[in-house]
Amino acid sequence: MKEKALEYFESVKKIYADARPNSRRLHTEACKYMPGGDTRTATFFLPFPNFIKYGEGAYMYDEDGFKLLDFQNNYTSLIHGHAHPETVEAVREQIAKGSAYTAPFEKQIELSKLLTQRFPSVDMIRYTNSGTEANMHALRIARAYTGKAKIIKTEGGYHGTTDVFEASVDPNIKKAGTLDQIKVIPESRGVSENALKDVLVVPFNDIERTRKMIEEHHQEVACIIIEPIMGSAGQITPDLEYLRFLREITTQYHIVLIFDEVVTGRLSLGGAQKFYGVTPDLTTIGKIIGGGTPVGAFGGKREIMQMYDPREKKMYHSGTFNGNAVTITAGLATMKAYNQQAVDYVNDLGALFKEGVLKIYEKLGLNMKISGAGSIYNILFTDKDVKNYRDVASAHEELNKVLYMSLLTKGIFDAERGMFCMSTAMTKEDIRFGLDTLETSLREMLPAIAEEAPELI
Repeated sequence: MKEKALEYFESVKKIYADARPNSRRLHTEACKYMPGGDTRTATFFLPFPNFIKYGEGAYMYDEDGFKLLDFQNNYTSLIHGHAHPETVEAVREQIAKGSAYTAPFEKQIELSKLLTQRFPSVDMIRYTNSGTEANMHALRIARAYTGKAKIIKTEGGYHGTTDVFEASVDPNIKKAGTLDQIKVIPESRGVSENALKDVLVVPFNDIERTRKMIEEHHQEVACIIIEPIMGSAGQITPDLEYLRFLREITTQYHIVLIFDEVVTGRLSLGGAQKFYGVTPDLTTIGKIIGGGTPVGAFGGKREIMQMYDPREKKMYHSGTFNGNAVTITAGLATMKAYNQQAVDYVNDLGALFKEGVLKIYEKLGLNMKISGAGSIYNILFTDKDVKNYRDVASAHEELNKVLYMSLLTKGIFDAERGMFCMSTAMTKEDIRFGLDTLETSLREMLPAIAEEAPELI
C-alpha cells in the first residue's frame, strides 16, 4: 500500500479504535480464551473487531453505542435482517416445546415441501448444520452414484472448509500456474495433500479450458461443483452459455453437476438455477433457509438422493442437530415470508444500489466496476471486465480494506472484500444513506486511489 492510501487507512483506523474502548476491552479479554479473540476467521480485522450488542431490522448496535446499517447480514444469511418478528415468534413457541428430538417431526416435511417445490433440481432433500457439510455430502453422494472419485471446481470457488474444497480458493496468482494449467494450491496449512490429489481446477466462465479438462479426465470425474455466482471471489456473474455448456457436457459424460447455492438461493424463489434457467443434478443450500440459525441442506434428483435412504443401506448420513426443531422452525417462518413479493423487493433494492454506485463512479470520475446480481453486489477497484477469479485477484483489493474501515467509521457495515447485500428489513432511504456514505468515503479516498491505482481515475 502506497503512502497516501496507508496514511488515510491509518487515520480511519485510529478514528475507529479511539471511539470504541468497550470493543477494545472485550477483544483483549476474548483473546485470553479464543485464538485472535474470535471463532470465525472471516469476522476478524485490525485493529480489532467491534463487538455487537444486538441487532434489530436493518441495523446492528455495538457495545460502544454505534448504530450500523448492516449490508453484510451475517454474510448474506439474514434475508429479513435482524430479529425478524415472525421468525422470533415461531422460534419462541418452538423452543418451549423442545429444541431437538431424536426423531423426525412434521415441520421438517413442511420446509422440505416448500424447498422442493421452489428449486427445480430438488426432488428430495436432506439437512445438515452448515453449507460446508452440505457440500461434503453432495460430493460423497456424487461419488457413490457415479463410482468415480475426482472432482472439478473453479479457481476461487468457495465451498466450505473441508479439505477437498480447500483447493485454490484464494491463491496467489503468481504461484498458481497458467489458466491452461492451474496449480492446485491448499488454502490453509493442515489441508491434506492426498485430499487435493482428487481435485482438478478450471477457470470460471471459460468454456474451452473447462471442456479440455473434462474431456481429458471424464472417466475419473464424479462431479463438477460451481457457485452459479462466485461469491467470496467477488460476486462474479456467469455467462449463461457457460452454465448451459456445463449442463450439456456433464450429461454427456455422466458427471454430476452440483450448484452450490448456499449464497445464491436468495436470487429467486428457486435460486440461481431458476434465475438463469439451468438445472443441475444436485443443489446445496444454506444461509437464508435457516432463518439466522446454523443450517445447510443438499438435494437433487430422486434417483441420486434415494441412496441416502436408510432402508436401502447404501450410504450413511447423520448428525445430532441435523434438521433440529429450532432450525427447521426458524427456516420455515423465514422462507414462508420470503415469497415472490419479498424476492422482488430485495432485488429492486439491489438494482437501486447498483444504479447508485455507477452514478457515484461517474460523478467522481472513477473507472471502477461493480459485480453481482439480484440483491448482492461487490465493489471492485479495477477498470477491467471481471470474468474469473484472476480478474478480481489482480484488482487493488487492498483499497477494499481501506474503504471498509472508512465506511465503518461512518455507520455502514459491509464485508471487507467489498460485498454489499440487501435485506427485506431495508428501505429505499437506507439504501440512499448507504450510497451517500459510500460517496463520501470514496471522495475522501480519491488522493489515495490516484496514487495507488491511477488507471482508475
